[in-house]
Order: sequence, then C-alpha cells, then structure tokens
Amino acid sequence: MLQHLAKEQVLSIVDYEGLIDSVSKALIKLHEGGGIAPPRFSTSIKGNWWGLMIGYVEGMGVGVKVVNLYPGNAAKGLETINGLVILFNGDDGSPLVTIDGGSLTGLRTAAASALSVKVTNASTKVLGFIGAGEQARYHALVFSRVFKVEEAYVVSRGERRLSEFLNYLRGLGINGHRASGVSEIIERCGTIIIATTSTTPVLNVKPRPGEHVISVGAPKPVVEIDRGVLEGADCVIADNREAVLNEAGEDLSNLRLIDLSEALAGEVRCTVGNGYTIYKSVGFPILDVAAAHHIYTRYISGAGR
Repeated sequence: MLQHLAKEQVLSIVDYEGLIDSVSKALIKLHEGGGIAPPRFSTSIKGNWWGLMIGYVEGMGVGVKVVNLYPGNAAKGLETINGLVILFNGDDGSPLVTIDGGSLTGLRTAAASALSVKVTNASTKVLGFIGAGEQARYHALVFSRVFKVEEAYVVSRGERRLSEFLNYLRGLGINGHRASGVSEIIERCGTIIIATTSTTPVLNVKPRPGEHVISVGAPKPVVEIDRGVLEGADCVIADNREAVLNEAGEDLSNLRLIDLSEALAGEVRCTVGNGYTIYKSVGFPILDVAAAHHIYTRYISGAGR
C-alpha cells in the first residue's frame, strides 16, 4: 500500500539545511536543462484558489501536486492551505509516496525564500512580518532553524492571529513585537517577509538601503508590493521568472528580473548594499519535487522514527 506522510510526519522528518540544499540543487539542475516545469493549471472555485502542477527533476523524480488556498478558513480555525503531493519514480513512473501538500508547500516556499536571503547576503537578525498566517509561520520556523534570528516585528489585520503568531515566535526562541505599522517594520528590520492575501499593495514605502523584501502571499489576484517600490529595487529575484511574470498580481514588466537559479549558479549577482532587494515567489513545481524528494529520502532512511 502506498505510504502517506501526514503533516506531523513531514515536520518530524525534515532536515532544514538539507531541504534548502535539495531546493538549491533542483533549481540549478532545472537551469542546466535537467528538469521540466510545465505551466501549472489554476482556477478559482467559489472565490478560492486551486492549482494543479507537475514537475520533473533529474535524479529526484516526478512530482504532482493538487493544492488550494481558502483564506476564509483562518476565521474558522482551519488551515488555509490544503493539498496533496505524489512523488513518482522518474525512471519507471511508479508512485513512491504521497505527502501532505500544505506542510510541503509551506516548507518549500520558506526554503526558497531562505535561498534568496543567502544569495543577497541579507541580515536576518531582525525579521519583519507583514501578515501572520501559515506562510509566515513556516518562514519563521525555517528561518529560526537556519539563520540567527533574535527579534521579529509583526503587523497583521487580525488581532487573534497576530497574538497567536507572537506566541508562536516565542516558542521558536524569537522575541516578537507588535509593530505600529509597516513604517516601523521598515525602520527596524533587515529582512521583511510579506505573506498576505491582499489584493492591494501592503508595501507602499520604499525599504531602507540594505534591506531585503520577500513576497510570498499568493498568485493573482494577490498584490503585495507597489509598482514604485518594485521599480526602486536594485534588483528583483523571482523563484521562477516565467511563473512570476505570468502569475504574480504585481506588474513586473520592464524590471531587472533575475531568476533565483541564475543567482544560485553564480551567473548573476543581486546583493544588498546601497539599495534594497526584492524576492518575489508564486511557487512552481520544481520546488515541490525537491521538497518531496528530500522528505521521501529522509523517510526511507528512518529519520524521525
């Protein structure tokens, strides 16, 4: 019988540095021609986003994911991201494992964001969070495991969610603070993580020189960063250039848009310095394959048992 790994198993199995390394290797392989990432199918059902995607990475396999985003679930105490990932053997097509898609999506998204921090050489000592939902939690979790994070400042539209997130940060050993607004986050933080479902820009003020902005909310119709802020960046990194241009709610045309794989391969530099940098992510299947392969490899090795 095909083994299914639930959220609790995924979180007990994952090795955070290993996950980030797996995502890095997969992106570089795709860049070198060792992967396939067809455009994903997405649709809206009763105002909720659904996506179906498939990807292949040489040596890692084929991943198929069905995932959805139900923003209204937060008010019901339910998870906003649900999904299922199936990892197949890339040589013979046999199914290897099914994995909870919500946790896998959160972990791989945060792992790719961590890579954007590494290539830009941004500071993570003090993090800023605009939004306090599931993506914010996964970013706090992964970043607390691979970087030295001491403090975080948070703004969120929901008071209960904000309070719960501050408690979550404390559990991770991070000193969390309520920020008075986005301006305070810009004033105090080295890396700013935007994880919302807003359809109007939540970042309208240009960050300070040396700051790094990570935008991971969701594809269209979500819009998190004002066009003027995008135009003012030294450079904008995309988790995948084609996916971001086609699916992001922001207008990214005529910008210096760097693919994360190009930066990882050392072909292009985009580092914090006299200006600020931006990383824009909409998610794409190569990230899922990399994360699924990492989790499956850890599972068959007996990790977490």
